Amino acid sequence: MNRMITEWTDVIAPITDWIHQYDQHADHHLSLLEVAEAVLATGLAGHSEGRELAGRIERWRYRHLQDEGDHWSWQTETLVNQLDQLANRLAGRPDRLPRCTGQAIQDSRFDTDTIREALELVDPRVPLSALTDRASELTRLHFGCSTDDRSAAPRWRMVVYAPLYVSNQCINFCTYCGFRYPLEIARRHLNCDQALDQARWLYARGFRHLLVVGGDFPSLTTTDYYAEILRAMVAEGIVPAVEIAPQSTESYAELVRAGACGVTLYQETYDPVRYREYHLRGPKASYPWRLEALDRAAEAGMARLGLGVLIGLADPYHDIPIMMRHAAYLMDRFPDRTFAFSLPRIHAAPDGFQVPFPIDDQQLIRWYCALRIAFPRAPLVLSTREAAELRNRLAQLCITQMSAGSSTAPGGYRDDVSDTGEQFPVTDQRSGAEVARWLEQSGFQVRWSLDENGS
Repeated sequence: MNRMITEWTDVIAPITDWIHQYDQHADHHLSLLEVAEAVLATGLAGHSEGRELAGRIERWRYRHLQDEGDHWSWQTETLVNQLDQLANRLAGRPDRLPRCTGQAIQDSRFDTDTIREALELVDPRVPLSALTDRASELTRLHFGCSTDDRSAAPRWRMVVYAPLYVSNQCINFCTYCGFRYPLEIARRHLNCDQALDQARWLYARGFRHLLVVGGDFPSLTTTDYYAEILRAMVAEGIVPAVEIAPQSTESYAELVRAGACGVTLYQETYDPVRYREYHLRGPKASYPWRLEALDRAAEAGMARLGLGVLIGLADPYHDIPIMMRHAAYLMDRFPDRTFAFSLPRIHAAPDGFQVPFPIDDQQLIRWYCALRIAFPRAPLVLSTREAAELRNRLAQLCITQMSAGSSTAPGGYRDDVSDTGEQFPVTDQRSGAEVARWLEQSGFQVRWSLDENGS
C-alpha cells in the first residue's frame, strides 16, 4: 500500500504546480488528493468511503476533460490518466491501464485487417453485391445452423426482442429527439409495478429479452429506480439489458448486480463540433462522459456492450469508421465481452430539425454489411425505425437481432397511450408474432432471448 501511495505521489507531483496555476478550483482539488492519500493509507479503498471519494475524483476528471476540449496537453493527459487510476484504486477495483478512449478513436493503429477490408468495400464505386455476398457468407458462417444445402434460404439464428420504455421524462435539449426538453409531449414515468406489468404483457407474447429504455431525468431515473425494475424482471424469467443515460462505474456495477446482461449506448456522433451543436444543454452535453461510458460499463462487469451512431447527424464516412475504431479499442481492453452494433436512422424529428446527412436504403445496407465484414462475430441489431421490407432484406444479409411489435412510449404496450409520448415513430408495425412467422417461413431459427454469450 505504501508503495502505491509513493507511486501516486511521484507521478502527480510534477503537475501540482500546473494545478495551482491553471485550475480555478485548485485548493479544493488538491485537498481531494490529500484525502485520497489518507484513504489509501488507512486501507479504506473499496469501502464506502473509498467508493464515495472515487466518484468525486471521477467527476473532477470528467469536468476537466470537458473544459479542456480541444486544448490537449501533456499536463491534461497526465492529470486525467492519474485521476482515472486514483479513482479506480479508491473504489477497490483491480489495477488496469488508464482509459484513453478519446485518443484511441483517432489512432489508426486500432484499425484491424477486417476494419480495413470493410472500409475498402464500402466505397460507393464497389458494387453493392460484393458487400452483400461477403456479409451473408460471414453471417451464415458465424451464426448459421448446420445445413448441407448452401443454396437454401438463410439459416442462421435471429434473436427477437422488444424495447420497454419506462420513462420519457428528460432534461436534455437534444435537437433531434422526441423526448427533448421542453417539448410538450405526454410525459410519463412508470413505477416498478407498472413497468413489470408491461414486461409481463410482452413475456406472454414470447419475449424473454427486453431492452429497458428511459430518458435522462436524474431525480427520477436513478440507479435505484432501474435496479428495482431489473430485479423484478429477472424474478419473472426475463433477461434485461438497458439503454439509458451514461452511468458512473459504481452505478453500472449496481445494475449488473440487479441482473442487467448488457448496455446499449450510442455516441450519436463522433464529431465533437456537431455533437455540441445537437446537445445544447443537459447532462448529455458532455461528450467525454458519454464517450467513456462503455469503458465504465465494462469495468463494472457488464457482459455485452452495444455501440452505434445515429445515422443522419454526421457524415457516415466519418462516424462509422470511428465507431469501428472505438469498438476495436474496447475489444482490446475487454476481449471477453460481447460487442453488438446498430445503425439507427432518423426518419422523423421534432419540428425545426432538418436531417443534415440523410442516407438512402442502399447506403444503409452497405454500411450494415460493412459492419458484418469488420466484426464477423458481432450481433448486428435492427430496430422498428425501418420499414418491414428493408428489415426483411437486411435480415437476409447480416442482421442477427431485431426488435418487433415495438412501442417507444412508456406504457405503450397495455395502456391507451398517446403517440405524442413516443421517442420516435415505429415504422414496422408488425407484431412480434408476425415478425417471428416471417422469419421462420424464411428459414431462420427464431430465438426470443440471448444465449450465454450475449448473442
